[in-house]
Amino acid sequence: MAQEKKYKTLLSNTATVAIGTLGSKLLVYLLVRLYTSVLSGEEYSIASNITELATLLIPFISLGIGEAVFRFTMDKTKDSREIFTLGFVAIGLGALLLPPLAALLLSIDYFKNYVWLLYLYVIASAIHTNCSQFIRAKAMFRLYAAQGLFNTLLTITFNILFLIPLQMGVVGYVLSVALADLLSSALIIIAARLHRYVSFRSIRKSTLKAMLLYSLPLIPTTVSWWITNVSDRYMITYMKGDAINGLYAAAYKIPSLLMVLIGIFNSAWKYSAVEEKDQADATAFFSQVYRSFVTVLFCIAGGIIAFSRLLSLLMFGKDFREAWVYIPILTLAMTFSALSSFTGTVFIVEKKSSYSLYTSLGAAAINILLNLLLIPLFTTERFGAMGAAIATLAAYIVMFVLRLWLSVRLTHYRPYLTVTLLNTVTVGAMALVATAELSYTAVIEAGLLVILLAINYRGILSTLRTFLARNKRSPKTEE
Repeated sequence: MAQEKKYKTLLSNTATVAIGTLGSKLLVYLLVRLYTSVLSGEEYSIASNITELATLLIPFISLGIGEAVFRFTMDKTKDSREIFTLGFVAIGLGALLLPPLAALLLSIDYFKNYVWLLYLYVIASAIHTNCSQFIRAKAMFRLYAAQGLFNTLLTITFNILFLIPLQMGVVGYVLSVALADLLSSALIIIAARLHRYVSFRSIRKSTLKAMLLYSLPLIPTTVSWWITNVSDRYMITYMKGDAINGLYAAAYKIPSLLMVLIGIFNSAWKYSAVEEKDQADATAFFSQVYRSFVTVLFCIAGGIIAFSRLLSLLMFGKDFREAWVYIPILTLAMTFSALSSFTGTVFIVEKKSSYSLYTSLGAAAINILLNLLLIPLFTTERFGAMGAAIATLAAYIVMFVLRLWLSVRLTHYRPYLTVTLLNTVTVGAMALVATAELSYTAVIEAGLLVILLAINYRGILSTLRTFLARNKRSPKTEE
């Protein structure tokens, strides 16, 4: 009975987040067509580099406090008012880094005209993260989904306004996201009446110290993720120029669809994983969810790879169509990124943030080394950034292997190695066939898709039985 309730809660929370965010997130991806039609390859590269630099700065300015707010708020022994207030205290302390950072950025020609924009983006994101993580930990999933929808609709509206009639170019692209974050934070504060949780009298140094001990190791972890996921774009810009990097940045958008879908699930899964930590059947629960996760993840990845060229025709402007060639390898890379995120949930549950750090640092080091070695090897314009895609894939594979080993040692869940390996080989073959454009590519891809479904046949049925059947239970049975 209790086990059934766990699956139903996970499914219900995932569905709530999906209803509020999936459609809107997909709408944002449709805007890629707008970006690649209105912006040149150089402008798109600059805009992408600015937002990615802001992503790097956010954990420093916020002291990585967002994850600590989520994890400590879920701890029933903690005072929610203290945790929420300390989130803003940490952001205030981190903001002290802004003046020296300004001097550094103003000395770099590439960024000096956008320093104010970077600051606005970073502060807006830090505030939004603190508020949204808090309501997620308080299980306000409907509000969490609603603010996600509101945020996305605002981003779309501002993008259209700033890029078409106002023709603000790079500034309009970045400003849209920052303003959407600020207004979404205002919505959360009003709707959840978060002013009730602001209490400077309730804060204690010991709690702030505990939160920072948890969150500070996550800063280099986030930086390492950034290096693995983003640094290649700066290296491509330096070695190959903004035009090729613009194609690569556009190509990255389609595999990121996979991360949007997985992110929706992870928003609900982290809550369930922490909530069920001390239950007797927690290991069995984690094992079953991991099996379902692997099944769904690889099937979606296979579909994206098989239709990568068609997706590029639908989503990219004509000057960006050739970017599709990077999609298969990047999709495989995002698959292992998603697996790394899932297995890393164990570290959140067990408060082993140092494990996240070590595995991320290892992957980042591999990524930088391989970028330096592989990017120069591909000299043709068509495959100019392929070395970066391969380096990203290799880094995420290493991260996943390390995290799988460590997470199994911590919780002893079943890792389903055979199924994971068969899926990897099959989807990897699909990526190679698609990229190489072999004769009868469509026929080969169709055959590999059939094999992929055959590998995951039992997993698909098990997932359907686990979630759909349990959702039909009567209220009496669930109690």
